[in-house]
Amino acid sequence: MSSSLTIFFFFASTFLYTSSNSFNITNILNEHDDFSTFNQLLSETQLASTINKRQTITVLVVSNGALSSLSGQPTAVIKKILSLHIVLDYYDQKKLKNLSKKSVLLTTLFQSSGLARGQQGFLNATVTKDGDVAFGSAVPGSSLDAQLQDTVAALPFNISVLHISSAIMIDVKADNAPTASPLSPVSSPPRPAESPDDDGHDFDEPPSSAPGAAADGPSENAGSANGVSRIDSQSAFAFKLLMSSIWWFMA
Repeated sequence: MSSSLTIFFFFASTFLYTSSNSFNITNILNEHDDFSTFNQLLSETQLASTINKRQTITVLVVSNGALSSLSGQPTAVIKKILSLHIVLDYYDQKKLKNLSKKSVLLTTLFQSSGLARGQQGFLNATVTKDGDVAFGSAVPGSSLDAQLQDTVAALPFNISVLHISSAIMIDVKADNAPTASPLSPVSSPPRPAESPDDDGHDFDEPPSSAPGAAADGPSENAGSANGVSRIDSQSAFAFKLLMSSIWWFMA
């Protein structure tokens, strides 16, 4: 009996854990045509798979008509901007509107990527005097232009998908500017035949030997010359001796 209960509770807990931590942002947004462009961009930048791997996440989505600010941007820029709309915590409308300090800094996926500079990876969420919630970049001087509209989906406390009025833009173009490409090689002008190199030798000279070779070279040549001189002297002496012997024999 105890064994059966153990197996039952094991499968029950596994099922509850899987269902409570399993969500798919693509499937969620597929049910809302107004966010089809945002949904497509999440897939193209591979942010959708990153979201689905998280256990606790909040996604601030923007409708198709409010995404014109991303039109024509490079994929790297779009990925950074969209990752700024992914908050690494669970926030639904109730939690946001009941902020104790009326303002909070939210850590985003852009911050965790290590690519953000300064406060670029944080969002400022503030409850206005009217009780609405406004979002903006935490970079000093940024305005709170994105207004919370409504809830798209919520699975406490795993994923919250909130509709905001506009994309939250930051200046990341400078971080994506292409680096200067190496200059193409330019053919060298003809090398002067007698132009010396840095060591004072001509370029057309054969490469010098290892250090010390120059000092040893003359000694060897001198020894060879002395040897030839000795051989010549010995030959002359032998010839003279031979001629003397012949002359003495004939006499």
